[in-house]
Amino acid sequence: MVKSLPSGATMYEAILANVSSSTVQTAISYYGRNYSFDRVFRWIDALADNFSAEFGIKKGDTVTLCLPNSPAALIAFYAANKLGAAVNLVHPFIPPEKLRESAEKTNSRLILVYDLYKCGSYDFGIPTLVSDSSYFMGAAAKVYYKLTNRRTALGYIPFEKYIQNRKNPHVSARKFGENEPAVYLASGGTTGEPKIIAHNNRVFNVLCCKAEEFLSEPLGNYKALYNVLPIFHGFGLCINMHMCMLMRRINIMCIKFSAKMSARQIVKGKANILTGVPTMYLKLLGEKSFTQADLSNIKDVYVGGDRTPQTLINEFNAVLKRQGSSARMYEGYGLTETVTVCLVNTLKHHRENSIGYPLSGTKVLIVKDGAPLPAGEVGEIWLDSDQFMLGYLHEQEAPFAEYGGRKWLKTGDYGWLDEDGFLYFKQRIKNMIKVSGVPVYPSEIEAAAQEAKGVKKVCAVGVPDPVKGQAVRLFVECAPGTDTRAAEEEILQICRRKLIVYAVPKEIVFEERLPVNLIGKIDRKSLEERK
Repeated sequence: MVKSLPSGATMYEAILANVSSSTVQTAISYYGRNYSFDRVFRWIDALADNFSAEFGIKKGDTVTLCLPNSPAALIAFYAANKLGAAVNLVHPFIPPEKLRESAEKTNSRLILVYDLYKCGSYDFGIPTLVSDSSYFMGAAAKVYYKLTNRRTALGYIPFEKYIQNRKNPHVSARKFGENEPAVYLASGGTTGEPKIIAHNNRVFNVLCCKAEEFLSEPLGNYKALYNVLPIFHGFGLCINMHMCMLMRRINIMCIKFSAKMSARQIVKGKANILTGVPTMYLKLLGEKSFTQADLSNIKDVYVGGDRTPQTLINEFNAVLKRQGSSARMYEGYGLTETVTVCLVNTLKHHRENSIGYPLSGTKVLIVKDGAPLPAGEVGEIWLDSDQFMLGYLHEQEAPFAEYGGRKWLKTGDYGWLDEDGFLYFKQRIKNMIKVSGVPVYPSEIEAAAQEAKGVKKVCAVGVPDPVKGQAVRLFVECAPGTDTRAAEEEILQICRRKLIVYAVPKEIVFEERLPVNLIGKIDRKSLEERK
C-alpha cells in the first residue's frame, strides 16, 4: 500500500520517505555492479554540498544535464533538487550549439555532459562537468567499455570526484513553491514547435503514487524495473527513475539499448516491469536469448511513444505466455505537458486497439468547433489532469481552454471515446494529410500496411500533389528476404479494402532501414522533408 506524501514534498524529500515501506536494499543495478539506497543517498548529499560549495548552486538556479541513463544522471538530478535548483534535461545527442542555447534559455549555472558526448572542448560559457560513464560499472563491463569507446568530451571538470568527499556546508533540503519549476523538459509542444516545458515537483510525485492503479499485481510483488528510456523523456524520468527511487525498487539501468545486452540484463536482473517503444520490443523478438529465456519474472510490459501495431502486441504477448510470464503488453497515452502517461491500459481496464483508460485525476473530452462530441465521434482530444505543466518557458500562451468550469489541455491529437471511457487515437493534427480536401490519417494507413506479410515498419507522409493538394507516400521497411514487389501489391490490396480511396498510397518507397531517433521512434520529420 502506498502511503501519502507530505503536502509540498520535493522529489528529494519524496525519495527519502519510502512511501511503499519497501525493504529492498539495492537502488541501482548497472552493468555488473549494484548500489544500495543508503550509498546512493550519501552520494546525492555529498554532491549537493559540493554543488553548493564549489559552484554556488542555490535555490532558484538551474543545472543542465546532458546524459544517458546512468547513476551520474540520477545522483545529479536529486542533488540539484535538494538544493532547490531546477534541472534542465536535454537529449544526449543534442549538438553543442543547441546545448549551450538550452542552458542559456534556462539560465543554467552548471552543465553536466558524459564522456562520449560529441563536443570536443567546446566552450559552453559556464562551468562544465564530464561524467565517466564506466565509473559505476563492474570490472569486466568497464574494460569492455574503455576498449570499444573513445572519449569525445575533452578538457572538462571530472564529475565523479564530487561524490567522493563531502564538503561543508552540509546543506539542508530546500523547498519549492507550487509555481516554481523543478524540471525543464524539451518538447514539440501540441503544435510541433520546439518548446521548453516547466514542471513542478508535485506532478512527478502525484503520478508515481498512482502506481497501484496501473500495476497488474500488488506492489509488494515487484522488485525491479528495466530502465532503457532516457531521463530527458518524461516516462523515463518519472515512471522509471523517480518511481523506482520513491517506491524503493531496483532500477536496472541501460545507457544504450542493444537487444542482446538488454535481453541478458532483463533475464539476469529478474526485471518485473519493462517499458519502451515499439522498435525496442520488435528487436527483442528477434533475440533468442530473450524469446527462449525464462520470462516468468516479468509482470507488466508498457509501450508508448509511437503507434504500436496490434501484430507486435499479439506476437510479444505470445512469447511472454510461452516463456512463463503472466504479463501482457499495454499501451498508454500522455504528453510531456502532463509529464507522461495519464491514460493507460491495465489488467483491470483494458480494451484492444485503445490507447488507455484514464488514471485517477484525469478526464477526457473529444471536442470539435469548441463543443464536446458524443462517444464514437472523432475530434480533438482535450484533457483535464492533475499532472499539468506549469507552462512553456518564456511564453505567455499555453494550449489550455476553459469549458464547464474546468481547465482543459488541447492536445493537438485526434481521437474518440467509446461508451465506457476508453480512448482511441486517430492522428496528430499536425501530421494529418489532406487529399482533395479530405482528412486522411497516417496512423490508419500504417495500421493497414503493417498487416502485409514481411512488413516490419511503415510511415505514411503527405507530399505535394498538383491536382489533389497532397498525396500519400508510404515508406516501408521489410524483413530481410521479403519480395518487395509482392509486398507492394499486398499493401495496396489491403489499403484499397480497408481505407477510403483518398488514403490509398500513391507511392510506396521501400527502405532498407527507416530512420529513428534516440528512443526508437520513426523520424517522421526527416521522411517528410525528402523530395
